[in-house]
Amino acid sequence: MKVSDMKHEDLMRELDEVPGVKEFMESFPVLIAHQIIARRIDLGWTQEELAKQVKIVTGDSMPQSTISRVEGASPGIKAETYEKILRTLGMKKLMIEFEDCPDAAQNEIHIRSGSFA
Repeated sequence: MKVSDMKHEDLMRELDEVPGVKEFMESFPVLIAHQIIARRIDLGWTQEELAKQVKIVTGDSMPQSTISRVEGASPGIKAETYEKILRTLGMKKLMIEFEDCPDAAQNEIHIRSGSFA
C-alpha cells in the first residue's frame, strides 16, 4: 500500500510501531496541544486571535508564534505559558489520570517521627 493510499487510522497504526512515536503521541505536550487546538477551534479563533485574547485576559503579550509552538507540541514550553493560554480559553479544571503502578506496593516508604535539624 502506498502512503498516499493510506487512511489516517492505518498511518497511526504504522506510526505506533516506530520506536518513540507512541510515547511522544501520549506525552503531555501533545495531549495538551490537542485540547488547546480543539478549544480554540470551538471558539472560532485563529492562533492570532488567541494571542490577542491572551493579552486581554492576562495582560501579558504572547506572539502567535508561541501559540504555534504550543499547538505543535514543541519541547521547552514553560508551565506559565500553558497556564496563560488555558486561562484565556476558559479552562475550568484539569484532570490527570494515573495508571496503577504495579511496583508501588514494593516501594515502601518508612517515615520516622521526630524532628529534623
